Amino acid sequence: MTPKMRLPDWPAPGGRSGEFPWLMLYRGILCLITAALLTVCIFPHLDFYRIGSSLDQFRVDQPAPRDILATTEIRWDDEDETNRLRDDAEKGVPPSYILDQKALTTALRDVDNIFAPVTATVKDGAKAEPGKSSPELIAELAKLDPVTRERLHTEAKEILSEVMKERVEEGKEEVAAEEYIDPLVMAREPQENDARVLKMVTRAAFRATWVKDEAGTDAAKKQARVAIKTVQRIYKPGDIVLRKGVTLSASNLQQLREKGLLQSGTYTLVVPLALIILLGVVFLGVYLRSFARPVYDSSQKLTLLALLLVAPVWAATAFSVGDQQYLVALIAVPAACMVIAGLLGGLIAIPAAVLTALAASFPADHQFAIFLLTLGSALAGMIMVTFIWPARNTLLAALSLVLINLLLLAVVPSIIPSGSSFLFLWSDMGTRALWAAAGGLGAIFIAVGAIYMLARPFGIVTHYRLMELSNPNEPLLRRMMLEAPGSYHSSVMVANMAEAAADAINADPLLTRVAALYHDIGKLKRPSFFVENQAPLGIENVHEKLTPKMSYLILTNHVRDGIELARENQLPEEVVNIISQHHGTTLAAYFYHRAVTEANGETISEYDFRYPGPKPATREAALLMLSDSVQASVKSIPQPNAQRIAAMVSEIIQNRLEDGQLDDCPITRRDLRLVSEVFLRILTGLYSYTRIEYPDIKEIKNGERT
Repeated sequence: MTPKMRLPDWPAPGGRSGEFPWLMLYRGILCLITAALLTVCIFPHLDFYRIGSSLDQFRVDQPAPRDILATTEIRWDDEDETNRLRDDAEKGVPPSYILDQKALTTALRDVDNIFAPVTATVKDGAKAEPGKSSPELIAELAKLDPVTRERLHTEAKEILSEVMKERVEEGKEEVAAEEYIDPLVMAREPQENDARVLKMVTRAAFRATWVKDEAGTDAAKKQARVAIKTVQRIYKPGDIVLRKGVTLSASNLQQLREKGLLQSGTYTLVVPLALIILLGVVFLGVYLRSFARPVYDSSQKLTLLALLLVAPVWAATAFSVGDQQYLVALIAVPAACMVIAGLLGGLIAIPAAVLTALAASFPADHQFAIFLLTLGSALAGMIMVTFIWPARNTLLAALSLVLINLLLLAVVPSIIPSGSSFLFLWSDMGTRALWAAAGGLGAIFIAVGAIYMLARPFGIVTHYRLMELSNPNEPLLRRMMLEAPGSYHSSVMVANMAEAAADAINADPLLTRVAALYHDIGKLKRPSFFVENQAPLGIENVHEKLTPKMSYLILTNHVRDGIELARENQLPEEVVNIISQHHGTTLAAYFYHRAVTEANGETISEYDFRYPGPKPATREAALLMLSDSVQASVKSIPQPNAQRIAAMVSEIIQNRLEDGQLDDCPITRRDLRLVSEVFLRILTGLYSYTRIEYPDIKEIKNGERT
């Protein structure tokens, strides 16, 4: 009977041996809190006609769908009657006038201008401009002799000087002329023709001495309106306050809300909203359980997801006023979905985008338009977020998102009914381009910053973090370079092999490389006990003085030490998991064979000399195990060549398969064939080439001298 494998009580990947009992309770509480927060964000910004039956569809400038009855005795401001009385009072305000101090001076100058063309023509023989004179008047003046003309000129000024002492209001010049000018002209000029010409001159130059004061008139009208108090009506319980079919004004709708006449529908409105939101959150949880188990099993990641659901909806409702809702929605929702895609994965971001776009569209004036805009921009942003690494691609991704936003803004307005106040009209290309640019660039830069800041607090590994960890100047790598140089250079070689293999089978090359660089950091605790460090450190093989069992314990403990050191230095959990799995439950063959040799016939179980595991659970962990094993074995081949290296690579991979080390990871035989080819290509180039034997330069120089 095969003995069972004994496993030490080590922490499993992720720092726990299974799902804690409280995690399910935490999920339920988090689900309710998320739904409640989304409802609280949305409901205060809903109007009463947004959700509910048709009986609650009260809208400004639309007919009331039903009669509104008073529930208690109320005072109702009758806006229509008040406005009618105020309009009447405003119409009854007479216009205000103000004395024109320059009226007489201007009139006398006009008289001079009337006579000037005729005088200039007589004196100079040239035709002058007529000024205020009509051609008929100029013709009449030209018929007069100079003496008569000069006399009429003087009399016209005298008459105007006398008449314009009176109060003549603007608009009443004709009446004043008949009352004042005509009698004076008839008294001064008995000659009918001269009187007619003088009357024409004085009437042409005459003007009002009191002109209308527009500002004073407006002030008087406002004063008259203010003087009319608001007409109030008292309604008893049961009286009809507002009849069905009456067009609702903004004031009437506001009064209905303030007096609580629409509050009866509040609870019936919040229930369907809360139910819709709760169902959406529950659906997202079921989706995570089925398709994103690592997120579903992580309280940290669930909390992050909840925050990224609530934050954009809060921003889209709290900071959107009027047409700003389109801009806020184009920034907030796509940015949040890009962060979800960047930190938790695109499969999670898709249903999250639908939920947040739906929630953000509830308070909007044009709900369907906002839903399409935000969802389309969010889906485009989720695609673009995959292109923002390396950083040089960020600008291209942002410009692509701007272009997609512009296309969305050009298409979506076509669904808006004609006559609406929707901002994005076909004729407003410049404004739409600015909004598309603001939305795209704003969403990209917010998302990049949020991904960078949120990754480490929530224990999520990103490309940026992995690139930081791959830097040789990282503290742990520098320690390995100085304290365990053999292990460090071996890890670099393993990292090169594992990264190339990961690239060949479409695994994560960067994660694989980083895990390979750090997989042996546990050897920092006792670097001299590992053979690759003994020669660089000038130390003899200490295992010759130790029992095989003690050597086995020291050897296998480097995995436990590596996990502890990785967590102390806050390495990503994905890297910690691979460190714990990179030896699986393989046999420490060298010390096992030593133990069998020294046992003197005593039975030695190989399970007492196996690593405690766990086995590799991901393709990246499997690649690290194979790279580590192959690299160490090929170094031991005497006089390596392509055939020997190929045989060793094939043997190592086959042994791991037969030993069941790859049973728990999703790696295929096709993947293993590609991995074998990569290993063979790299190792053959490294170990099986021949060097040219260079001559001794000193001997050549000495020979030349002789």
